[in-house]
Amino acid sequence: MIEISELRSLFLFERLTDEQLTLLAQYGEVLDAKVGPLYTEGEKASCFYVLLQGSLALSHRGNGSEDLEVSRTRERGVYCGAWEAYMGDCAPDWYSSSVRILEPSQFFVLPAWKFGLMVREWFPMAVHLLEGVRVGLTEAQELTAARERLLALGSLTAGLTHELGNPAAALARTLDQLQTSLPAVSERGSVAVPTDPLRRADAEDALLDALDDLGVDGLDDLVPVLVEHGFGPEDLPADDVEGFTRSLAVRSLVAEAAAASARISALLASAGNYAQLDRAPERWVDVRELLDAAISMLGAGAGRAVGASRVVTDYVDVPQILGHTGELTQVWTNLLDNALDALGSGGGTVTVRVRPSTEGVCVEIADNGPGIPPELVSRIFEPFVTTKDVGEGTGLGLDIAWRVVVHRHRGRLSVTSVPGDTVFRVWLPISREEN
Repeated sequence: MIEISELRSLFLFERLTDEQLTLLAQYGEVLDAKVGPLYTEGEKASCFYVLLQGSLALSHRGNGSEDLEVSRTRERGVYCGAWEAYMGDCAPDWYSSSVRILEPSQFFVLPAWKFGLMVREWFPMAVHLLEGVRVGLTEAQELTAARERLLALGSLTAGLTHELGNPAAALARTLDQLQTSLPAVSERGSVAVPTDPLRRADAEDALLDALDDLGVDGLDDLVPVLVEHGFGPEDLPADDVEGFTRSLAVRSLVAEAAAASARISALLASAGNYAQLDRAPERWVDVRELLDAAISMLGAGAGRAVGASRVVTDYVDVPQILGHTGELTQVWTNLLDNALDALGSGGGTVTVRVRPSTEGVCVEIADNGPGIPPELVSRIFEPFVTTKDVGEGTGLGLDIAWRVVVHRHRGRLSVTSVPGDTVFRVWLPISREEN
């Protein structure tokens, strides 16, 4: 058993009473360790180690498979291992780092459960303080990591939108020139376009018979285009039926390509808005533009489906506000994403409303899902509070939204929720000086 005097010589235990040191000596043991790993990150955290003599290296696992060494030390009394055991049931079950012994060393070792119990009994106030520090540090790390990911995404999006914007614009110009250079033809016939599949098939058969009567072959694959544009047998020109039909088909294909090109350009514009390409820390902005960008980035324009759900918008004219574009777009993205998740696979409707208010602008994001449990409504903006299943959410999205709206923009954020009607309301002042 280790001597009490030796334990008292370690800075970690120097102010303990003789009774406390005796308990430490009783439950601990001295370990003579050879060169090599003492424990590895991810292993079950079973022991608390204090270095008596020797040297060690501490490392953390990076994104790859290799460990990143963060420190080396020979300082007597340095501790490692299950040092968070004081948190009891909330303590991590696994070692959060790896320790490698660099030379034959000696450690004082305590079972993790006993070390944790002693700390909680001897220093209850310190334990509460440490728990608060740990929660705050974890939250800060989560927020920092999320912001770093958003910054990286913004940089990537900015680069992609810049590189794709030029060819998209060139494609749009080319299609426009192609449309103007095509031979002019009537683009709409005199027949109503049939919507019923059987009637459409009958219309195609009638056109095929008419083409056969005119002695025109090889246009079978173009007949659906004629039907789609409302052409019947009576609309076919007496001369150059083949040229007319092929010109109409080409025009139809060019029009589809132009529509697709316009969609690409609109998505790039939304992505640019989302990434805040101008990088201005603050600017005058129309919140409706940021909402549209967030809706587009989630995969749906206003009124379009997202899975089994749909997003509809209800905007009126509102003044511009002075704000941080990227951060506000993140708020809208978080609120919209939560609303869509709340609807689940059963589907439903998310309604986005924008109205003027006495403060400036009010934005409402509502869904007709099952609602937030009553016991969580008052805590929904707290960190790590989430209605999602384990592993599906960090519980930080609404906390971030609160920080951006309330702290950064001096606005207000609230929620009301009953089954079938959950509404998040954001009030933003025109500028912080006016609020």
